[in-house]
Amino acid sequence: MSLIQGETGEWEIVLGLEVHAQVVSDAKLFSGAPTTFGADPNTQVSLVDAAMPGMLPVINARCVEQAVRTGLGLNAKINLRSIFDRKNYFYADLPQGYQISQFKDPIVGEGTVEIDLPDGRTRTIGIERLHLEQDAGKSLHDQHPSQTYVDLNRSGVALMEIVSKPDMRTADEAAAYLTKLRSIVRYLGTCDGNMDEGSMRCDVNLSLSPKGSGVLGTRTETKNVNSLRSVERAVRYEMCRHGAILANGGSILQETRHWHEDTGVTTSGREKSDAEDYRYF
Repeated sequence: MSLIQGETGEWEIVLGLEVHAQVVSDAKLFSGAPTTFGADPNTQVSLVDAAMPGMLPVINARCVEQAVRTGLGLNAKINLRSIFDRKNYFYADLPQGYQISQFKDPIVGEGTVEIDLPDGRTRTIGIERLHLEQDAGKSLHDQHPSQTYVDLNRSGVALMEIVSKPDMRTADEAAAYLTKLRSIVRYLGTCDGNMDEGSMRCDVNLSLSPKGSGVLGTRTETKNVNSLRSVERAVRYEMCRHGAILANGGSILQETRHWHEDTGVTTSGREKSDAEDYRYF
């Protein structure tokens, strides 16, 4: 279903996905620390990953090659000049106090993915960009009744953030896009696509627009959805939630939301009323 019937007319669903795909590499993006999944906490952490004073990053050429290979698989433009930036924000498991990412000059530009739908149709979904960035660590909330522990094994692991254009209109299309994207990176050997291990995670951006208006509605971003089935369920839940609010004359709050697999609902994370000031430099 791509249209929702409201009291004032039909609403069109507008969908885009941001996929974080962990790069297949024996070392992290800016250090030589290993990237093996499932190792004991804090056993794969270099002084760079822990942000010790005086440590400087050194780029891992393998991660650059993997990003370029992925870009070629997405029929995308490979930018001969790309720049890394500091993206400043605070998380307890982000030891540097910033993330090394890419903003204005990503390594890969616009591309396309052709998806196969259950009814036999195919559609072309646009890719906005692919950029490289560091992963954060992981906060562990279940190890102590009153304390949160931090595991930095994942800190500094290379991620490809693959941002689609808002070209999808149904939950089926979102699932088909993610399925095709996962098959591409697996075939290329650039990401193992194991969503159950967190090596491929997805943020769902969704809004509703009056049919035929060409005007994008206020969107919400459901963070870190980690299975194909969950992406479909999250899209359908947010689609119905937006529709119910708009049908009753309400307005959508621009915010990030969290997906709860056990209950099949999203809950509010934090409001995003203005553009976030990450002070990129």
